[in-house]
Amino acid sequence: MRKFLRMSVGVVGVLFLTILTILYTSLALAETEITKWRMVTNWTPSINLIKSDANFCKLVNELSGGKLQITLYPAGTLVPSAGVFNAVRKGKVECGGDWSSYWAGMNSAFEFGASFPMGMTQHDYINWYYFGGGKDMYNYLFGKFNMVYFGNMCLPSESGIRSNVPIKSLADFKGKKLRMAGKCAGYILQKLGAAQMMTAGGEIYQALQLKTMDGAEFGSPSVDWGVGFGEITKYNIAPGWHQPASFLGCMINKKAWNSLTPELQRVVELAAQANMAYMTSYFDNLNIATLRKFKESGTTVYKLNEEELRQIEKYAFEWVEQECKKNPDYLKVARSYFQYMKDYTEVRDYCVPFGHGRNPASFPNIGLE
Repeated sequence: MRKFLRMSVGVVGVLFLTILTILYTSLALAETEITKWRMVTNWTPSINLIKSDANFCKLVNELSGGKLQITLYPAGTLVPSAGVFNAVRKGKVECGGDWSSYWAGMNSAFEFGASFPMGMTQHDYINWYYFGGGKDMYNYLFGKFNMVYFGNMCLPSESGIRSNVPIKSLADFKGKKLRMAGKCAGYILQKLGAAQMMTAGGEIYQALQLKTMDGAEFGSPSVDWGVGFGEITKYNIAPGWHQPASFLGCMINKKAWNSLTPELQRVVELAAQANMAYMTSYFDNLNIATLRKFKESGTTVYKLNEEELRQIEKYAFEWVEQECKKNPDYLKVARSYFQYMKDYTEVRDYCVPFGHGRNPASFPNIGLE
């Protein structure tokens, strides 16, 4: 009997130690649990904008101490560029890098997300996003599609149109076939007598080379140089009125976002802020050398005058007023967007000649304060 009791105590002791070991191991694993995400992007390796997405992933991986690991997949590897939005929305991947004006077909209000003709410049977008209500607008729109959004980079003004035929004034737009993204931009081109071509970024080079279009816009000077436009175009009509800035960011599936601990959510937020500062400066600074390269390649630059820009602005705001009557979301975002610009006019004027950006000559009639 005593022997049996000793054996029973021994068995219980072993079981107790085993349970403690299992609990300790489980707790240890929980503390070091690794979450792995896939990030798709609009950009192929040949488009240097992918560097921003790569740096964002790197920051998250490092700041999380490896607890959240994001692997980047260029456009065309997991999903095509046009499929990024739906891949994130449906949870096929956890997150995606984007230029949100691409999604205006889903909701026309996305048109303000990345750039808008004659609209915000680089630092306007950053100010609006962080302190002017912009972040709420992004999450309102993306929230309708099962996502949250973090802005993480903003490019300066785009180059304008690069072409093989000289376009020196608004009159020269007539009859031209031009690649230009955005519905508002398309409306403006129509008013100018030009035809809009919606060619994917990776196909612009060949279209210009084969002269199936007269000219194209794509990115800021460093982006345009990186995709080879210096090799196949002779002329540049500036400024980039169609995209005075380009705001980019990361879409995150809501289920994936909610699965993160508050600490890891904070890591993502801080990584986006750090990426905004670093990559915005990186691409801005890159333009110094790039503009020299375009000049050395023989590119001739023409610039529209202020009177011509005001005419484009008039067409842009006609479009805004029309769309605000069709889509309540468009009106909601447009009011936030242009209210910031109106509120900032006094600051911009006060800072002349040391400020940044441009105050509109007028504002759309959409009930601004």
